[in-house]
Amino acid sequence: MIFPHHSHMPTLSYEQIVRDLRKCSSTEKAKHMAKYLKTSDLEFYGLKLPDIHKITKSYAKNMDIDELRHNMIRLWELPIFETRRAAINFMTKFARKGNVEVAIRIASTWIEDIDTWALVDPLCSPCIGIMLLRNWNLTRTLESWHNSPNYWRRRASFLPYLYLALKKAYKPEYTEIILGAVLPHISDEEFFVGKAVGWVLRELSKRNPDAVRQFIREYKNKMTKLVIREGSKKLE
Repeated sequence: MIFPHHSHMPTLSYEQIVRDLRKCSSTEKAKHMAKYLKTSDLEFYGLKLPDIHKITKSYAKNMDIDELRHNMIRLWELPIFETRRAAINFMTKFARKGNVEVAIRIASTWIEDIDTWALVDPLCSPCIGIMLLRNWNLTRTLESWHNSPNYWRRRASFLPYLYLALKKAYKPEYTEIILGAVLPHISDEEFFVGKAVGWVLRELSKRNPDAVRQFIREYKNKMTKLVIREGSKKLE
């Protein structure tokens, strides 16, 4: 008998991953996290980040690209902080090896669901930062997010450039690119945007203090106090 051809199906079920995450749950820690990440309406299992990393790492090493994509999408669909944080870990591996156009499309839909910095930040850096280094055309996609009414998307429009400012990825020619990415947001009154602009400037100031000092001097009159304060911390 000839069997019909079936597309490759993942051998690992995302439900197994959810079970493993749930096994490490802590009601006490979940309560604390819900209070700490108060902008989020997600359910919390109360896992420590190292536990999430350990679980996802043990599964990811046996997954091919299709399995990574399948599992990260399924995990993200659950309105649970830890499953979404696990999905971002899988996305980070997918960003290194998978199709960048597919990766950024999925990441963009995820940003619509995000309601906490604790998910948008790791999705941006390292994840989208890795994609950016693989395909510079992504700068256009990120630019298209600049004026979004969703402040998490505005934060995500420049936070991937934080990855470029980190010691392990930084090259001197990235300085102007990074400063150009934060420039449209220096007057943004939204706390979660201004705080992140300052963060990127602060990180870049560890690599190139003179450039950041000059940037702040040049645009000081347009910058919010938050951006100046956060961006100058390492320059004092």
